[in-house]
This record gives sequence, C-alpha cells and structure tokens, in this order.
Amino acid sequence: MHILLPPSEGKSFPETGPVMELQKLSFPELADARHRVLEALIEVSNRDDAAEILKVGKRVIPEVVAQRDILNMPCAPARKVYNGVLYQAAQLRNSDDVLIFSALFGITSADDLIPAYRLSMNTSLPGIGSLKSFWRRELAKVASISTGSDRKRHVCATSDTDETLNTTVDMRSGAYQVTTPLGQSWDLSVVDSRDKVITHAAKHYRGLLTRALLDAQQTAQPERRDTPAGTSDITASLDVAQVARTLGHIEVTHDGLHHHITLKLGEG
Repeated sequence: MHILLPPSEGKSFPETGPVMELQKLSFPELADARHRVLEALIEVSNRDDAAEILKVGKRVIPEVVAQRDILNMPCAPARKVYNGVLYQAAQLRNSDDVLIFSALFGITSADDLIPAYRLSMNTSLPGIGSLKSFWRRELAKVASISTGSDRKRHVCATSDTDETLNTTVDMRSGAYQVTTPLGQSWDLSVVDSRDKVITHAAKHYRGLLTRALLDAQQTAQPERRDTPAGTSDITASLDVAQVARTLGHIEVTHDGLHHHITLKLGEG
C-alpha cells in the first residue's frame, strides 16, 4: 500500500541539524529537477518582488529572506519539518512508509532530511514556469521510482496497459496531484450533516486515516506475506474502507479501480 501525502504550509524551522545534501535524498532520479527548482527559488528569494512571485504575505517575508541561504539551513526529517493539521494528526514516526509530494523536491520520504522552505505547487518560477506542470512532466519520465531498498513505487500512470495493481491511498490536495496512481486508488473527503465539504477538517481526518492505515499495515504485514499471489493488493484495498470506518460514518463509491470515501461528520 502506498500512502501519498501533500506537504504542509506550516513548517517548523530546525534550529540545528545537518545542511541539505540533495544526493542523499530518496528518489535520486529527481536530483537534476530538484537542483533546477532550488536554483530558481534562491534567485527569486533574492528579488524585491519575491513575496509577489511566491504568493506569500508580509508575515512570512523573513522566511523568504532566510531561504536565500537555503543550502546552508539546518535540516530535519520531513515528518518533523511539516507540522500542519494533517501532520499533527498523522503523528508520523521513524520509518513510516509514506510518499510526500513537494513543490521543491518532487517526492520525498518522511525520513529525508530537508530544510523548512516557502514554496507552493501553485507557484510559477522564472525559468521553470508552473511548478505543477514542471513536476508533472518530470515525474512522468519515470514509471516507477525506487528507494534505496529496491522497493518499486508505481505512482505515475504511463501506460493504459500497465497491469500492476498496487493500492494507493491519495491524501494529496488538488495542487499536489501531479501523478495518477496506478491500480487500486482511494481518496477521502469530509462533509457535514448537510453534505457540505469541509476542507480544513479533511486535512485532520486524512492525517488520522494515515496514522490508522500505517498502524493497520504494520499489524497485517505478516498475514499478507502469506496471502496467495495476486490477492494481497485486493485485500489491502478492501482494508482501507474497514480502517476508515474507525473514524466515523462513511460512504464509499466506486469508479472502476478508483474508490472514494466520504466521511460524514455529525452522523453516528
């Protein structure tokens, strides 16, 4: 099971730690693309109109100024740098197996050492253009992205005939949906008793579901290892709805290999 997360706008700035080493990040296939975005970000952060380009308010201008020297900023695991609503709920731990999509790095693991930064996927950088389009192109170049442990991550749809049926739980917000998961995929929305979508609450419950799925996956791993070939992915996909029910009343709709969970608040 692959859990895809967005970054968070809210970040904690490490006071101490090693500086960033791009070559040590997961997914080294993205090193050149990351270097290009980093250079563009540093250049923009030195401009008088940096706040306008990065679409940030006056309150965070000191953070923009600080990232002029981002190559020398202290780093910490991504799971500790990102501290928004989703991450507060997910309480990610060492070695939790998630993929975090980022406007600066493309994709990282939760344990990759990164600095705090200000850059949204909705930004357009001089020399790069729309970051959403940029990363969509860069990630489409690799059908599968491997970590250092030889595990394959099929997170980019490159062929209609691909028969790999992985299970993906997509917690990303729209701006960060720069890849289309292969095989079984799930996502989650949250509505109130009048079926009105609650965006902020969705971040919290996506974090809770992330934590619950990671815990359930740890518990079920030995059992799935003994599952007959070709059935483990289907079992995993069915488990998603079962785990989601621990959060409250849900409705599940299906569209081929895509499954959508709606969590209805205010219903028992």
